Amino acid sequence: MVSITISDAKSRFSELLSRASAGERFVIRRRERDIAVLLSARELEKLERNALAAERLAGALGQNDEILARLSRGEVHPAMAAYGLWRDNPEMESLAAEIREEREKYTARPGADL
Repeated sequence: MVSITISDAKSRFSELLSRASAGERFVIRRRERDIAVLLSARELEKLERNALAAERLAGALGQNDEILARLSRGEVHPAMAAYGLWRDNPEMESLAAEIREEREKYTARPGADL
């Protein structure tokens, strides 16, 4: 995505609309902060369909209501929908503990000698 300022978006609005309808995406910034996104209606529909599919998947996997609500508000990534697959599986808890232990072994990496 291309970042543009509000003033740039105002002065080139027609051009940006044409480019967005062709598939480009633009992030509009105010004072170094992202405030809006310009994208095609087709892209928005696709994003909304994907979000709805992720929400349905989470429900089908037996996800809890809190995750479903956060997913629908866009607060968590749709990949969280899969969490329901292993939420109550004790084998996965032990696997997570093993992974954590292995990662802790390698946290103190030697610095690069430049």
